[in-house]
Amino acid sequence: MHRFHPSRREFLKSTAVVGAATFAVPGFVNADGHSVVRIRARTDIKSLDTARAITTADFDVRQAVLNNLILYKPGNVWTWTHDAAEHIEQVDPLHTEFRLRPGIMWTNGYGEMTAEDVKYSYERMLSPELEATDRQEYEALQEVKVIDKYSGVIVMNKPVANLWTNTLPRGMGAIICKKAWEEHNGWTTPLGNNIPCSSGPYKVKDWQPQTKVVLDRNELWSGPRPYFHQVEFVVIEDDNAAEVAYLAGELDICWASVGAGAQFRDNPPENTDVVIRPTTGFAWIGINVEHEPFDDIRVRQAVRLAIDMDQVIEAGYFGLPPKSGGVLAPGVLGHKERALPERNVEEAKRLLEEAGLGGGFKTTLVSLNNTSVVDACQVVQAHLAEVGIEVEVQPTDSGTYWSLGLESEGDSWKDIQMVYQEWTSAPDPRRATQWFVCNQVGEWNWQRWCSERYSELDDLAGAETDLEKRGKLYEEMMDDMWDSAAFLNVTHPVRVVLVRDHIDPQMLPNGYVYFRSLGAKA
Repeated sequence: MHRFHPSRREFLKSTAVVGAATFAVPGFVNADGHSVVRIRARTDIKSLDTARAITTADFDVRQAVLNNLILYKPGNVWTWTHDAAEHIEQVDPLHTEFRLRPGIMWTNGYGEMTAEDVKYSYERMLSPELEATDRQEYEALQEVKVIDKYSGVIVMNKPVANLWTNTLPRGMGAIICKKAWEEHNGWTTPLGNNIPCSSGPYKVKDWQPQTKVVLDRNELWSGPRPYFHQVEFVVIEDDNAAEVAYLAGELDICWASVGAGAQFRDNPPENTDVVIRPTTGFAWIGINVEHEPFDDIRVRQAVRLAIDMDQVIEAGYFGLPPKSGGVLAPGVLGHKERALPERNVEEAKRLLEEAGLGGGFKTTLVSLNNTSVVDACQVVQAHLAEVGIEVEVQPTDSGTYWSLGLESEGDSWKDIQMVYQEWTSAPDPRRATQWFVCNQVGEWNWQRWCSERYSELDDLAGAETDLEKRGKLYEEMMDDMWDSAAFLNVTHPVRVVLVRDHIDPQMLPNGYVYFRSLGAKA
């Protein structure tokens, strides 16, 4: 196929010189005399409304402009801290009491946040007409009882194991304004990026689609004042371009490629901290089990045997992270060490012959138009060619890519054959597993793989509070996914972040920057 970008190594050799010549310390002050921090966003925002969860950029901006009851706490250990809640306690497996901090104000004249807003925010996620992306996080919610203006009780109809590790501190746990959303038919309609008000330390000042999102300090914010007056999320989808922008002084924080991590970890650019951390995310090649000839498991098994994942990881990730045997990363409950098969071209050819495809066939592999991912896909393309499978790699911009498998967005899901995917995740295993149950076919289960047993186990594990028992359930689920050969696990990517050395990025354990707490080092 046509190479859209120089190789990672070619690029990094050139930037080692270019960076030294063009790097300049940014001013951090705009024309108004306000401090500004400029952060790379890998994709544009798709929805600031909690009803939709599509891109990392959505979570980044939502975290800054809205509040949760609790949030993950920056540091090296996964734990949480209070946000809108001044008190919150799980009094028994089904009841969680909370009391809001008084004085949290909505912008645009919508008054003070109340317990009614919390009730509306969480119960809305179960609105049948809304079809919220993360509705399964609330499937056990019975109601939110309002006690008084600031206090309430979250009532579940069964225990929820990931309430504190995923639901409450993440984007789907953000609180929205009942009055404002009802004025926009919010119970049945997602509001996208044009949310009517916010409550966090920042508010949206400007959004230029596919270019940038600008946040200003929220003058109504009653919590600790953000260090920076303004935050700019600059949309740069390609890693190469983002790293060049950082080296040229156009960015202050850059989520970079693993290639940049390999290049810069021992010899960082001037005035730069290079942070490399393991993540709970996962990368894999999904195979559509409904599309011929992949409806034959022998074909899927042949594809898996034909690929040398070590070479894929070397090409796309500079060999930094290890091979993966499932969607649950090391350290996540339910992660299972697996004896991974070596590449076996002859056995792959035998399986194809047995399936009546000894002469080979043509197929497509869709990916994001990202340098590292495209390089990985080109190795897959070369390996499959050796067994007679002719692969057309199709790099795709993010705006198109993230709607490919959604039946609600048209008929493109019918054309998916193989798709390279990289997803972020959370420290709780269900955040990774819940997308591949049967009722996610047509939404985020782009493999269109349906195992009733897997779906049953996911439901059981979601309510199991005994960690040992819960872990065993997830291990069985990992076996079920592996046996399907619909998921060709690649790796659990590391996160590489380039940060100006006078900025304190307030990172979570996986290297995720906690944007609302950005500050300066002492």
